[in-house]
Amino acid sequence: MTSPAVVVPLGTTLDQVAALMLERRIGSVLVVDAKGRLVGIVTESDFLKEKGIPFSTFRAPLLLGRFLNGGQLERILQEAKATRVEEIMTAPVHTVAPEAPLRQALKVMLAYDINRVPVVDEEGKPVGVLARFDLLRFLADSA
Repeated sequence: MTSPAVVVPLGTTLDQVAALMLERRIGSVLVVDAKGRLVGIVTESDFLKEKGIPFSTFRAPLLLGRFLNGGQLERILQEAKATRVEEIMTAPVHTVAPEAPLRQALKVMLAYDINRVPVVDEEGKPVGVLARFDLLRFLADSA
């Protein structure tokens, strides 16, 4: 599990989320309410699903600038600055408790075809994220 969880509050803009994901080299961020409780998750694919903003725009804007004219790229970036995380986040979120067996997290991933499962405490506050990559690392270390 990756811990502590990387979280953003409701109201965060997509350009801020993208910058955080790139800075931390992570594929998702957890969205929390004013009390720190998990209310959603945003992954790279969520950018495209709702607003049509490709995450790659933030990863390689100069490269995309060669394929998009300046106006198109600017429009995408302005849309990201105007869009709040709650507009694209996935909610509700499928989670597990810190003491849950690894098998339970794997069952959640398979049942819902998701790559990450947030780990939340008894108050619903995120403590970490278990990703498929973490499971692969565990299996490799156990072999």
